Amino acid sequence: MNLQAMKRAAVPLHAEVAEVLRHQIMSGDLPAGAKLPALRELTEQLGVARMTVVQAMNTLEDEGLIEKHSGKGTFVKAVKVPARHTMQMKADISQIYEMVDQMEVSVTQNDAVIEKSADGRYFRAMSRIHARLGKPFCQVDIKLDDQVFDLAPDRFAKEIVVSVLRDLGVSVHKARQKVTISYADFAMAQALGIKVNSAVFRVLREFLDADGRLIYSATLSYPGDLLELEMEFSTEEV
Repeated sequence: MNLQAMKRAAVPLHAEVAEVLRHQIMSGDLPAGAKLPALRELTEQLGVARMTVVQAMNTLEDEGLIEKHSGKGTFVKAVKVPARHTMQMKADISQIYEMVDQMEVSVTQNDAVIEKSADGRYFRAMSRIHARLGKPFCQVDIKLDDQVFDLAPDRFAKEIVVSVLRDLGVSVHKARQKVTISYADFAMAQALGIKVNSAVFRVLREFLDADGRLIYSATLSYPGDLLELEMEFSTEEV
């Protein structure tokens, strides 16, 4: 990965590195106590000079976001993460299916890795890119119950998971979805062909069975300039 090719104009490279890490800390993606990669590792990952990373780390340390421990590494400090105000709305699961049907995208196939959850269940983890008109449109990180995956492994590997679940008649007792505004880190910027720290819509989606167990979860990230959310509310006249 080469951050040089993805930086924003007129923004110093060390400030770009610091801003990405700052977003991750203030959003809670990097929790208190998390250890940051070693200086050499960050330098190699980002394709930037050692001094660039040093300057970024010094900035974050001055802001009280990280602390360095000699011989142990650099760790995230406990900071107050700004609270989000949640607007809760009720909808029918059919609206998710309709939304997916409207998205004419192609799916980049990748290998599904088996992961074991804390409760001993197995899931297939998949990371993929949805493309629209030949251009990256969405980055998706998926977890799917392994037994469900085995119902149609070829389809799940190549198609939008929500559509396959519906076609197979998989019973979904509860579904929830949360949309937040986030920012593209280095890997996401490269995958979606956007600038580092560009605004992105992050959609967290979960389907649960009748016992409240997870069937499917996905984190979908859309470039902020490629998606808009439109809601239509039904009304009752008295």
